[in-house]
Amino acid sequence: MKTLKRTLALLICIIMAASLFVACGKDSSQDPGTKDPGTSSGNSSTTSEQKQDAAPAKKVTLTWPCIWVGVDSKASTIAKFVQEFNEENKGKIEVVIEENSDYQAYRDKLRTTVSAGNAPDFFTIDSDIPFYLQSGKLLDLTEAVNSGWANDFVSGALNNTTVDGKVYAIPYEMAVTPVMYNKKLLKQAGWDKFPETFDELWQCAEDLKAAGITPFSQMTGENAWTTMLWYSQVLVAIGGPDIYENPNDPAYVQAAEVIKKMFNYTTKDAVGAGASVSGGHFLAEETAIFMNGPWYIGRLKTDGQNNMYENVAIAPCPVYEGGRGSKGGYIGNPQALLAAGATDDKDKANAAIEFMKYLTKPERVTELSAAAGSLFYVKSVDTGVELERLQAEMIKQINEAPYIVGHFQYMNTPAVYNELPMALSGLVLGELTPEQFVERLNSKR
Repeated sequence: MKTLKRTLALLICIIMAASLFVACGKDSSQDPGTKDPGTSSGNSSTTSEQKQDAAPAKKVTLTWPCIWVGVDSKASTIAKFVQEFNEENKGKIEVVIEENSDYQAYRDKLRTTVSAGNAPDFFTIDSDIPFYLQSGKLLDLTEAVNSGWANDFVSGALNNTTVDGKVYAIPYEMAVTPVMYNKKLLKQAGWDKFPETFDELWQCAEDLKAAGITPFSQMTGENAWTTMLWYSQVLVAIGGPDIYENPNDPAYVQAAEVIKKMFNYTTKDAVGAGASVSGGHFLAEETAIFMNGPWYIGRLKTDGQNNMYENVAIAPCPVYEGGRGSKGGYIGNPQALLAAGATDDKDKANAAIEFMKYLTKPERVTELSAAAGSLFYVKSVDTGVELERLQAEMIKQINEAPYIVGHFQYMNTPAVYNELPMALSGLVLGELTPEQFVERLNSKR
């Protein structure tokens, strides 16, 4: 995890140099995570060092439990890629998508499947990454990567998927989550720009409240996505970019105190609310300040009331006075890795690698990025597409960021982050003190 924190800023700087051209897309979910893996058909035995560029001697079917389906912003483009790949490899390789539309169910089932000794033929990973990389159930991709494939990725990207010199997954999509705010609503409260410090943020919240505007969207239901992101931002602002190395740092309690205070300035239904409620208030201009990533830009355009997209701007988290964080610090992490189940079937292994290479071709990644509004670790090609303004600003801000640190969910085990929603509810309702809130999370470590 420490490698992730120290390399992501460099990676995104290189993305800028590689001309990452993106546009907005539509996604119905605030949590861009991963979804439910279907039936696993990959064998569990480990394999490596195969010759991985030979055409299969027989037709190979790859089952892909895929989350990029339905209303997901990448769904139509991914479906197009799969259809084209199958046509180009007719009689040799066929990729069969098993649709999965529940992010958390996907995470849960994938972990269970791999823990039981199996892995799907082809799949994506977005959480608990060390577990999968060290499971022994993923196909070793080292030989293929070292045969020129690595040149398609921004420098350092493969560090996140390498264990003991072996590459077990391909870095694909990345995520960042800045503050989103409604300039029109802040202006009504007398603010022409977003607060740069937490002292200013509290004053802004008071001014918004006095103007009859609810300052923050928050939630404790489901995976507590919006509030989890805020806790992540505040934690790093107080404790600095190395905060996850010491779960007993006093910054955890201080950050809990900040989050509890923020709930004095949120909607009455925030406790127990899910993503649709938290995001819905912001889209309806019922709250002024929100937190999410580039995948949400499409929602701002299509679902925002009163043409609100034109009034939305983004900013880094404010500086916490006396904290160890730095101005402009960002929260970001790998959003999706591509992986395949380890198998002794050389044809299946080669087919999985061939499909991964197909999806990571720079021209296809550029097309997917433009359609979905996502950021990728793969080098893009210049298509002349104009950058969407919010994403262009995100890229500018992360290019200037002194560090980029993973969010709380990404940086902790499932046992810890699954405890967060209930612990947050207890904190906000006064059932837990900030100290007890942290103790409850640490009890799951």
